[in-house]
Amino acid sequence: MDPSEAYRIRFATDISIGGGWAYFTEKYIKDDEYHSVIKKVDRSGKVVQVTFGGNERYPKAYGEALFFVKYSKDKESLMRMDGISEPREIASFAKISEYAYIGEEVYVIAQDTADNTQPFEATDIKYRFNGRGLLRSFNSLYRIHEKPEKICSGHFDVIAIRSNARRIIISTTENSNDYGLIDLFEIDADGKKLKRITKEPAEVNDFSVSESGRIAFSGYYGLDVGRVSNIIFPEEGIEIPLGNDAANSVIGDSFGGSHYRLVFDGDALYAIGQERSSSYVYRIGDKAERITPENRNIVDFDFKDSLAYVYSDMENLSVVNFGTDYDLNPGVMGVKADSFELDGGECFAMVSSKENPSILFIHGGPHTAYGNTYFIEFQYFYRNGYNILFCNPPGSSGYGQEYEKACIGDWGGRDMHYLLKFVQECRSRYGLTGKIGVTGGSYGGYMTNWIVTQTNEFACAISERSISNLFSMIGTSDIGFWFNALELDLKDPYSKEGMQKLMNFSPISYVKKSKTPIMLITGEEDYRCPIEQAEQFHVAMKMNGVESVLVRYPGDNHEHARTGVPKNMVDRIRRKTEWFERHLKK
Repeated sequence: MDPSEAYRIRFATDISIGGGWAYFTEKYIKDDEYHSVIKKVDRSGKVVQVTFGGNERYPKAYGEALFFVKYSKDKESLMRMDGISEPREIASFAKISEYAYIGEEVYVIAQDTADNTQPFEATDIKYRFNGRGLLRSFNSLYRIHEKPEKICSGHFDVIAIRSNARRIIISTTENSNDYGLIDLFEIDADGKKLKRITKEPAEVNDFSVSESGRIAFSGYYGLDVGRVSNIIFPEEGIEIPLGNDAANSVIGDSFGGSHYRLVFDGDALYAIGQERSSSYVYRIGDKAERITPENRNIVDFDFKDSLAYVYSDMENLSVVNFGTDYDLNPGVMGVKADSFELDGGECFAMVSSKENPSILFIHGGPHTAYGNTYFIEFQYFYRNGYNILFCNPPGSSGYGQEYEKACIGDWGGRDMHYLLKFVQECRSRYGLTGKIGVTGGSYGGYMTNWIVTQTNEFACAISERSISNLFSMIGTSDIGFWFNALELDLKDPYSKEGMQKLMNFSPISYVKKSKTPIMLITGEEDYRCPIEQAEQFHVAMKMNGVESVLVRYPGDNHEHARTGVPKNMVDRIRRKTEWFERHLKK
């Protein structure tokens, strides 16, 4: 399989029901650029393409009107199409993140254009953010009349807006912008705050307002890591668990993206929840009830009288279901992995031949999970003669609170031992005789760096968007100042004890023990796991006589393996293939 072939695929997202149709965005790559169009499907499975420019996304139907976002390199415009009339522009901004049609008013959350050539003065701890760069502008709420009128803004982001036509609720980071925690507020039509809904800043995955005015959100109060989300009714003081987690952290590597959703249809509440390696849509009443099948990952959904959703599984890339399935890639069929239990977690293997070399993949997070979703890279390497090994070690999401918290203060301990035990179990269970390589990104990149300094088990490694020095990351990552402290259970990362613990858990401290050839891959605009982390590790390995290659991708950030520059993603797969071929097959 050729690397470019791996990305000749299409993904659906942004699903929205209206007028008997389910509208969605279909995203694809053409001429080394991302494109998308809007399509609609009815319950019989009839599919109609609605837009044809290749630069339209995020449709929402309100009565007979269809709204969507049209984008270019310079601006994004909110468009309106009534019936079969030509779309007309409502307003344009640098970037649109959310919009709503409430009564006869249009509200848009968007960013103004910023001058990136001017000097930048940082006064906050979080002054830059992955995917956004320097925070020169923030998301503001606009009301559109003849022209946009900014009605809620400041040195913070307005995140989302929801309404039942009588109550308008917005979410903002104004009380905890450095940490990205969110508060919900009720506002009037002019943007004036009437009431704070949340009792304190919270992690909010999504929120919704019922027909009767009831408010619910998915998440939890306070700053934490590895914490299971619940469904919270903030005005009633009620919290309801959903599956093993009222969130969805089953990860894939699609460029289509995914959305967590919480939706009221009238007064009935629907939300996504995760159980082990799958996610589901639930109906929430006196108890939570699954309404989608097992062994799938819910990418997006909507509910208006009936359910429409987008799902992926190990065999199917992207499928829209509105009563019947519409497969966006009918000619593509993935291989389903074998699975087994190990010490409370799940393990997976795609074995092409016991004599073939194997690759251990380690997921990021650490509080995410591999599972029942299509993974481009797994399928690609399997088709190119590798066995694919992946698992959910302690710290992974979907297995309950105790399991998800199990790696806090112990990165590289119980989680690494689980991974090594998993590899040995695969050797025994499947009779594997070939060489084994290891790869991972983000926290998976940390674990890759850590493993090669702790063991010579693997013939080679590829570490992406990785972490090598947890102390320097405190001051260079967009989230490192709080994330690293919480993950290592530190009160003060700059205390003598804190600095020492950070270095004790840093792979850079143990490079003298490493002998494993390693390739480090990173985006030059990665502000989550900054490029300096890979730079440090590369230099340290080279100075200690270990084969090391550093691959830097201009224009790419922390999402370089999922939504990176298309030509870079193809080049990345090609380089990984060549590295594994050289070290595992020769």
